[in-house]
Amino acid sequence: MALVRTDFDSKVLHARRLLREGRDIPTGLVADEVQRSWSRSLEHGLREHDRILFNPVSAAQLRRLDETHRVLLTHVEPEMQRLFTALGNARWMLACLEARGTVIKALGGQDQELRDIATVLHPGRNLSENVAGTSAPGCALEERRPVIVRGSEHFLEEIHMCACVAVPIFDPSGDVAGVLNASRHHHAPSIGILEPLALTARAIENRMVNALPSALHLRLHYSAELVGTPMCGLLALSHDGHLLGANPLARQLLELDMLPEAGQCAQTVFQCGLGPLLDMLRKHGRTPAPLHCHNGVLLHVSLAEAPHPRTFAAPSPQPTAGRMASTPHTAHTSMPSMLADPKLSLRIHQAERAFARGIPVLINGETGTGKEVLARHLHDGGPRASGPFVAINCSAIPSGLIESELFGYDDGAFTGARRGGMAGRFEQANGGTLFLDEVGDMPLELQARLLRVLQERTLTRLGSARSIALDCSVICATHRDLAQRVASGEFREDLYYRINGLRITLPALRERSDLDALIDHFLAREAAPATLALTPAARNCLHRHDWPGNIRELQQVLRLGAALAESSIDLVHLPAELTETPATPRPAHEPDPLLDGKATLQQTEAEAVRAAFLRHDGNISATARTLGIARATLYRKLRGYGLLSDAEEAR
Repeated sequence: MALVRTDFDSKVLHARRLLREGRDIPTGLVADEVQRSWSRSLEHGLREHDRILFNPVSAAQLRRLDETHRVLLTHVEPEMQRLFTALGNARWMLACLEARGTVIKALGGQDQELRDIATVLHPGRNLSENVAGTSAPGCALEERRPVIVRGSEHFLEEIHMCACVAVPIFDPSGDVAGVLNASRHHHAPSIGILEPLALTARAIENRMVNALPSALHLRLHYSAELVGTPMCGLLALSHDGHLLGANPLARQLLELDMLPEAGQCAQTVFQCGLGPLLDMLRKHGRTPAPLHCHNGVLLHVSLAEAPHPRTFAAPSPQPTAGRMASTPHTAHTSMPSMLADPKLSLRIHQAERAFARGIPVLINGETGTGKEVLARHLHDGGPRASGPFVAINCSAIPSGLIESELFGYDDGAFTGARRGGMAGRFEQANGGTLFLDEVGDMPLELQARLLRVLQERTLTRLGSARSIALDCSVICATHRDLAQRVASGEFREDLYYRINGLRITLPALRERSDLDALIDHFLAREAAPATLALTPAARNCLHRHDWPGNIRELQQVLRLGAALAESSIDLVHLPAELTETPATPRPAHEPDPLLDGKATLQQTEAEAVRAAFLRHDGNISATARTLGIARATLYRKLRGYGLLSDAEEAR
């Protein structure tokens, strides 16, 4: 389509000439944000005549984009489709770009008139300022605000035919998640789509807040009539009162960016604890409650849904070796409000947020620390909670069978194959979550196949040529140090980085700060409906035990005590291995400096390092993690305290 020079284009071209010449641009000639974007485009080394945006995009790139941004797309696609349907024959093309400026979804462009714009907005195309110069979506990502760019305001001449409007999309933490863009041919300066586009972006942001797992959702506005409408602010709180996320209006009304990060909780925002806040909101029912917030603003607030407190409990003992389970969404897992280990609680909240956004989670921890329990909890609060949860222990299946177990097989694939074939665990997890326990023990030859399935989101059964599309979340767990196994060639490095989006280490029970709270929690559960107590001697015995079986062992010990005791659990009701193995006493002639108060700081540190080093059988990585220091620092301290032999250091 031939471009007709208008007064608007003449003004813009004059402004660009002044910019190239280093002269000031008169006020009102072009928008300030466009001027800033032009300057940034020049700093990126772009030239107006560059041909950039019509390079082909491969099918592999598109698959990776869809996989990487699947969670964002689940919120974007329905709202984009709703707006596109409402636009009818207005000849707009819609696109969503992720935070780095790459198009991940486009609607429209079938008309001959829009074919060139459809090429510019093709999924996989990068429209960030450092690649494509000034455009509405690229500028909106930089400016973090709605932007209109028309005709020759675009930096590259190859897109001067476009008129574009872009609105940023903010995730629940306040970061830019992407941008929503509408484009058509530049026939006239009037653009009437900004408001509908902004409303669509707000609807997407509200979807993201509402999808936060394990959250209490509050609706708020300074006008009581607007609480509960799409125009209200949305705030998500964890069940212990911490802020999980908010939409932009809530962030503005509450001035959340003015709060210190560590203080972002119900107490600091609403000047009352979570318990009193919920009591007040329940008392008002459907009527919003007036609340004065930390910034002095009076807002009307209502509870969007009833709270569902969760607790973090250890798994019930499972029969073992080839344990594989496929379960629908249930309340199987709970995360206790009584969880008193603050570091672990914080990491669990981080894992919830990462998993909800499609980021793979890798769970580390010794046997019995609750890896599968955490995996089930993430599934129950994740984007595919309504689907199945399928768990498979990679170390418990013979290497000759693991491929057929994971990927399935067709009829006649091998001698002894089930008639009609069998769906593998990946297929069974479609629409839900696949939990790969002890993934560090998976044979090397299977790791390549697993990597390919995770990348392409398709699989092929043994003996079949048909590809099966997959849509499931994947959580991996292991008690091994995968970084060490990568270094030794026992685990593929590319697979390690594919599954290690967020790594959470569940501490051994002997390292946790909330042992008493866990004892009381499990004791109440095992003794129900009766009430049992521990004698001081029994509780002291539990504190002295090293718990090699971790939470699973603690649960079994308390189950036995609850079965044997009448009114209180004493030493006689505990397993013999706990009561018959006394702690090794220190020789009488060697006083304990840590107990008599005469220890120096260096002695105290040396004792802590020695104890952790011996507890982990000389494992440097595990010892460094326990002490919270770097490996290099640990090596230096071990050498300084004479705890590291030459042979161990060389190893």
